[in-house]
Amino acid sequence: MRLTSRPARSPDRRGYSLGELLLSLTITIGIFAAAVPFFTMQMRQLQQDVGRSDAQQTARYAQNMVDRELRNIGIGVQPMDNALGIPRNQPKIVQAHPYAVTFNTDLIANDTSDVEAVYYDPNVANNLTIAMNSGSPISLPWASKAYPDFTYRKNDGSISLAETVSYWVSSDSSAPSASSLYVLWRRVNDGPITVVATGIKITGSQPFFKYSRVLASGKIDSVATSALPIYWDQVGSIADSIRTVTLTVNGVFNGYTLQNKAKAFVRTVSSQTSLANIGLSQRSSCGDLPLNPGSPTVALVNVGGVDRVQMTWSASSDEASGEKDVERYVVYRRVVGNPWTEPIDQVGGSKSATYMWEDFDIQTGISFEYGVAAQDCSPANSSMRVSSAITH
Repeated sequence: MRLTSRPARSPDRRGYSLGELLLSLTITIGIFAAAVPFFTMQMRQLQQDVGRSDAQQTARYAQNMVDRELRNIGIGVQPMDNALGIPRNQPKIVQAHPYAVTFNTDLIANDTSDVEAVYYDPNVANNLTIAMNSGSPISLPWASKAYPDFTYRKNDGSISLAETVSYWVSSDSSAPSASSLYVLWRRVNDGPITVVATGIKITGSQPFFKYSRVLASGKIDSVATSALPIYWDQVGSIADSIRTVTLTVNGVFNGYTLQNKAKAFVRTVSSQTSLANIGLSQRSSCGDLPLNPGSPTVALVNVGGVDRVQMTWSASSDEASGEKDVERYVVYRRVVGNPWTEPIDQVGGSKSATYMWEDFDIQTGISFEYGVAAQDCSPANSSMRVSSAITH
């Protein structure tokens, strides 16, 4: 019998040795040690990009809001009318200040009959769509000065549709005192004050608004900050000579550097707005606006069994004398309480001392008011003179 030898079997080995575990753990820790700072840096970089974008958007939005409305300065403002007790034109620029600007324009209407308005909003309050009443003035921003000085009206006696818009900046009371952060505000007439933008940085004596004006020589020159503020009613005021407004907005976002240190990111947007409606030449070949005719009187008369309203008025002083440029009289009519619309008729000038016009299109029970204005060869109208109401 012969014994055969078998090779020895190696012991069964499963799992990892301690050395292998230590090696894999070391590698894993190394990967995390490299990855965490990398992703942290990427996150901070993203936060910086967001901060810069936020600062840029703040500056851009503030600039766009002001620029959009500044471009409409002067729409719908009314000329002086001594007969209505208004000795000066409704101003286009009311206040030019380093940190505030106030102007008049027909910006918004809640009535589709206001064809000059820039925007239409049927929900806006009535008092925010017309000029303010001098009996309820407001204090201008950054000033103790009150406005308006007169209730500016159209030539038919109705209140001007050009409202007063103010933009200004003031220190942000919620920010640290040394942060130089400001808030941009907006107000229409005596309406509520609204926030346009926060996070605006103004350092030192840096003006928020700068102005340029046209000199008598025709040259455009900047207005020194030391010459501001300028108001509409100053003796020798240069408000109507202002042609551009420059706006510089510094948007700020408080964030952190890549080294996790606090830092304010600032982005600047600057623009220059041309005031296209200021300085427009009112050309006329017939001189000044014609003087008003006399106030009309109306009476209900019956001629040959036909009822009619008979309106009479005295001629304008500019027809037979003065500038002698009145060519006709335009006649208006409205139902009492309705707005005035386009003229319904005209009467040619004949150098008469008085004129008469008859209205056959009358209705029983309806009250009408009539108006008349002198018209020259421009053609430009005088102020409308309105009759008392009359009912058929």
